[in-house]
Amino acid sequence: MNPADGNVASVNVSARRRWIILAILAGSQTIVSLDATIVNTALPTIKRVFEMSESQSLWVVDAYLVLFGGLLLLAGALGDRFGRRRILALGLTVFTIASIAVAFSPNTEALILGRGLQGIGGALVLPQTLSTLTAVFPRQERSKAFGIWAGAMGIGMALGPFLGGTLVDQIDWSAVFWVPAPLSALALLALTIVPSTKSVLHTRLDVPGAVTGTVGMLALVFSIIEGIPRGWDDPVIIATITVAVLSLSAFILIERRTEQPLVPLGFFKQRDFVGAMVGMFFIMFALMGVLFYLPQFFQLVQGVSAAESGLRVMPLAVVMIVCAPVAGFILPRIGPRFLLFWAPTMHGGGCLLILALVLAVDTPYWIIGLALAWLGIGGSLHMPATTDTSMAAVPVDMAGKASAVTTTGQELGGTMSIAILGSFAAVMYASGVRDGLTGLPLSTADIDVMASGIGAAYHLLPSLDPATLGDVQATLTDSFVQAIRRTFLFGISFAVIAGVVGWILVPKRQRLVQATSLDASPTEPGAALANGASPNGAKEFAPVASAVAYRKPQKSSVP
Repeated sequence: MNPADGNVASVNVSARRRWIILAILAGSQTIVSLDATIVNTALPTIKRVFEMSESQSLWVVDAYLVLFGGLLLLAGALGDRFGRRRILALGLTVFTIASIAVAFSPNTEALILGRGLQGIGGALVLPQTLSTLTAVFPRQERSKAFGIWAGAMGIGMALGPFLGGTLVDQIDWSAVFWVPAPLSALALLALTIVPSTKSVLHTRLDVPGAVTGTVGMLALVFSIIEGIPRGWDDPVIIATITVAVLSLSAFILIERRTEQPLVPLGFFKQRDFVGAMVGMFFIMFALMGVLFYLPQFFQLVQGVSAAESGLRVMPLAVVMIVCAPVAGFILPRIGPRFLLFWAPTMHGGGCLLILALVLAVDTPYWIIGLALAWLGIGGSLHMPATTDTSMAAVPVDMAGKASAVTTTGQELGGTMSIAILGSFAAVMYASGVRDGLTGLPLSTADIDVMASGIGAAYHLLPSLDPATLGDVQATLTDSFVQAIRRTFLFGISFAVIAGVVGWILVPKRQRLVQATSLDASPTEPGAALANGASPNGAKEFAPVASAVAYRKPQKSSVP
């Protein structure tokens, strides 16, 4: 126990062991973030090999993100119930097996299915890293630990594009899915050092909530991805929208009535928890389009290799590696409000604006590189502040569920970004191709193929009349670039929303004491500091009915 920390229970380990545990857990989540970005540079090659449409290529990314985001809540509860180390080991194992399966994919359907299985493994891994860090580190050291944890995510982002491009160029597209195997094996061996924290109160798992929430998310994202190209009156789209509405409605009802909900509604009594989670949703929505489309722009428009494409994306991640730990150190002095407002508004919105204005076939790389570095500074400021703010607002005992809820907001932002912005870009591209190719001696069938996606169009180019080839290629690249630019302009509004949410809901000062109960008000008598601030640095958010909020904190132990 560590009463001075303000926690219900903390794991007492030596300072040296704490930082070793941090390295192991940060490495585990690096494996997950590596796989999320390594696919981006391999995607153009994968699209050509499997002759994918634009909607199919979106599902290579979204199959992972949807199942990852949909199962995070259940994964957090599993860690609290059965032990976070045990679920972390299970997640690493599933992730490795799924990666090997994807490498042997014979067709598009098998590849997308394997990516979904990777998402399940990643969902089991990520909440356990954050909840274990919360239990191991005392409150005064936690922002530093979260800063290093966020920097490790930057390592995955940095290595992913470059490593993916190098493997595609030197070996084959399937090589990018072999990478997690040895890394996961090392992480599994190192888990013997990590204590197996879990909740003493064996809560019942909210399986109905997990099932309805995941089904609802799958149906919703499928509707968004396929609704525009198929048409909103398509019977399949109408059916999936209906499933999404019914499933998500059932999920809300279940969470309101169950005794041990997957999402304790008491979390949302805390203003800073809500602000951090919602802000992360919008900033991820705004910025995922950059990581998704720039590697394709470098390869398909500017004609660089996959390896060089990955290298060109690295300024964003390298800056995050350097600056995220620094942000963790300065957070107690500057406070979360400043970081969560300026990071998305100035850095996120600024980067998107620059790219939307200058992006063209012949844009010099140094301009794009500077914009990505500027964006990396914003990401490094935002991630540690968001994580520390949300995790401090709930009892350590509920760290598994809290980390799952926080990460779900982040992943839903990324998932919905790829779905909505991807579909928007696909429509813009198709419209530009059809308008630009009108009047050229091309068949309707050929135009339809080229309008379905730039990857499919490149497969068709060798069969076209050489006299029209130059005009066709110019139309394809111009349409693709214009679609990306409009997508970036669209994303600016979400970056600004993230900043406004941070300014309104997140406190000026960092919480100094970990929350011990979801019902305890951080502004109760005797809680004020000498400077007039509450020790928690935040005011209570809107009250939640006592019937659906936890009244007593649970207890934690190290078996």
